[in-house]
Amino acid sequence: MWGHEAAPAVMMLHGLRAYGHWFDDFAIPASRHFRLIAPDQRGRGGSDWAADGRYDTDSYVADMLAIADALGLHRFAIIGHSMGGTNAINFAARYPERVTALVIVDSAPELDPIGLQRIARETSEMPSSFSSRKEARNYLRTLHRRASDSSIATRLEWALEESGGTYRWRIDPAIFPLKPDSPQRSWDALAAIKCPTLVVRAGESDLVTSECANRMIQAIATGSGVEIAGAGHMVLEDNPEGFAAAALPFLMQTAADLSSR
Repeated sequence: MWGHEAAPAVMMLHGLRAYGHWFDDFAIPASRHFRLIAPDQRGRGGSDWAADGRYDTDSYVADMLAIADALGLHRFAIIGHSMGGTNAINFAARYPERVTALVIVDSAPELDPIGLQRIARETSEMPSSFSSRKEARNYLRTLHRRASDSSIATRLEWALEESGGTYRWRIDPAIFPLKPDSPQRSWDALAAIKCPTLVVRAGESDLVTSECANRMIQAIATGSGVEIAGAGHMVLEDNPEGFAAAALPFLMQTAADLSSR
């Protein structure tokens, strides 16, 4: 967690193969204005693997509610990237009284087959372990070419764990293969969102098309959108400054609007 407890709260949800510290770079400027909570979602990073083996949207949403209640977060904004965006959309639709604002980052009800094929290929070809930190770092660099050295170092710390000189993933294999929700479920959830919502599309996304992002904006009563240039699907790694320049003013304005009521 970052920021002051008295500040407006923002829960930040990572994607399929990430972890809470994926938001570290964004937290540097955002923590001056907000209380930031970035959990490792079930089965990843420092969180336990699901005892029931469930990695579905309803389970993630239930986890979000439990975290918010445990921390006393009665109302808060949500940033959700990719899978985290799906979870954020469904939470906001189910608990509209709890959500002050929503930022959906390169996540959509209908995903481009090109990006889905890339994810399927990467997860099927992913080595189960590495014999050294250097080998792991080199592999991560092939997947995240635009990420800073500090982002790669964070991945090494939170996406992998070392035991006896071997580095293994901190992720439950039961998560794979990817099991997307039906498009209709996600479109219905978008239509139920009441809070101000910013749809963020990566300018070079292979998962979210411009056409689908525009349909999302139209589906949300209070929706707006922005495209981040110079970024693929991993928006916050590829162009952290561009993302902060788009997301922070939106969150600050919605927080100011709420405080003035």
